[in-house]
Amino acid sequence: MSISGPSTYRPTMRGLLAASFAGAMAIWSQIGAAQSDGPFAMFTGSWGGSGEAVGADGHREQIRCRAVYSLSENGEAATQTLVCASASYQIDINSHFVAQGHRIQGHWQEATRQVQGNLTGWIADGQFRGSVAGSNFTARVTLRSTGRKQLVYISSSGGDIAILDVALSHAEI
Repeated sequence: MSISGPSTYRPTMRGLLAASFAGAMAIWSQIGAAQSDGPFAMFTGSWGGSGEAVGADGHREQIRCRAVYSLSENGEAATQTLVCASASYQIDINSHFVAQGHRIQGHWQEATRQVQGNLTGWIADGQFRGSVAGSNFTARVTLRSTGRKQLVYISSSGGDIAILDVALSHAEI
């Protein structure tokens, strides 16, 4: 049998859209599955919001912050970048931490003040509580996340900022 003439099969726009949507959903579900595992799942992604910074001298000031959390493939390790700014304060925190069960260990650094230290603590159900200890600097750190909202509370000694208290919302993709 011979076929003559152009093919009569032409994909419709509706068919292309349906196939594209199905492919995108398959990929998205795989990304979601990879990121839903591990103790840091509720923190992953980009966040933004505002709150208050309290100086060591008691001066209170509104501050705006953004945070980004990236997870390792297995979800057991994470990196955090937290950048905040106000009229008087700049904060630039970078940290890397690893979970072993509910226990957390890692490294924490604030670049503006050139302080760093070891981060230890525990994580469960979207809540992290821990501390940072370094040369002439200590801080207590609490992070709570619902997956859409996150509270960050840091109280420190040995620096010009005594308290950072901010509420962040998960940024839309």
